[in-house]
Amino acid sequence: MAIEDIGLVSINVRMWRYLAVLYPTPASNWRKFAFVLPVMAMNLMQFFYLLRMWGDLPAFILNMFFFAAIFNALMRTWLVIIKRVQFEQFLAQLSTLFYSILESTDERGRGILRRAESEARRLAIFNLSASFLDIIGALLTPLFREERAHPFGVALPGVNMTRTPVYEVVYLAQLPTPLLLSMMYMPFVSLFAGMAIFGKAMLQILVHRLDQIGGEEQSEELRLRMLTACIRYHIRVMGYVSELNELVTNIVAAEAIIFGSIICSLLFCLNIITSPTQVISVVMYVFTMLYVLFTYYNRANDLSLENNRVAEAVYNVPWYEARIHFRKTLLIFLMQTQRPLEIRVGNVYPMTLAMFQSLLNASYSYFTMLRGVTNK
Repeated sequence: MAIEDIGLVSINVRMWRYLAVLYPTPASNWRKFAFVLPVMAMNLMQFFYLLRMWGDLPAFILNMFFFAAIFNALMRTWLVIIKRVQFEQFLAQLSTLFYSILESTDERGRGILRRAESEARRLAIFNLSASFLDIIGALLTPLFREERAHPFGVALPGVNMTRTPVYEVVYLAQLPTPLLLSMMYMPFVSLFAGMAIFGKAMLQILVHRLDQIGGEEQSEELRLRMLTACIRYHIRVMGYVSELNELVTNIVAAEAIIFGSIICSLLFCLNIITSPTQVISVVMYVFTMLYVLFTYYNRANDLSLENNRVAEAVYNVPWYEARIHFRKTLLIFLMQTQRPLEIRVGNVYPMTLAMFQSLLNASYSYFTMLRGVTNK
């Protein structure tokens, strides 16, 4: 069975395979350039527009949000294209681990796996739908303004973008952006979440297997064999999480800085704008940023919490019924489970809900500082 048949990542991998971001072929390789280059051109035009908006602070901040969001989407996509081989190898490892559980005789483990698949699939569908509707809202916003404006402010040196027919042509050119940006922005979030959900599911299966060790009907040899199998399985899970961390640690660090700055700027923008349409737009954009950040940090936090439950399960194994060799092996395993199993921001800070709260606190602190400076 192919990687596209695994519900944890199927929607996102199929999308990226079609666009040749992953698994390109000589016949499809052109698609990734047709997909990315128009968005890069629009992002460059947004930069020129920001230079024009320098004196209008509310307009500058709102368009800075769009510029940063699209730049971030491009950054994610280029990361996957550049690290394509590493991503494909990691997905192959995920596939091997997935089917080893699915083809085992552990009915409870297969049930945990199916629930994880269902959760990841629902999240991917919701993310794509919400992103698409969010960008549709951005496309419709200019229709409620008195002056001519494009959904995503763009400019070219020496060109009047509001003059007919340039305005209409550019507006029509931006109509595909809900589809393009949704396919560029959200698959990375959903893929990250699906991979973290699978890591959590593997740890839940490990806890279940550890709970099966013990009882009078089990011989010493059987107990030791079960414990050894759990240790080997835990080593595989540790390798999986470590490789996931290596893939995403730098991008989540960059996004923590970008998202924190955007949230701070949008909160400041709320303090100076008066248009109801702009207020609604800014609130929607703030919640979008918060949702994406929360999805990252909540899934990574679940992974860390589940690793703590593994340590508790090891501690609860009835070692007092076993012989000295089993006890020593269990003690070594217990020491191994004390190592943090987590995804880190820039290989420095663990991605936990506490870190998420710290990031929000920092954004709000900078917002209050800016508000205090401008109100003087």
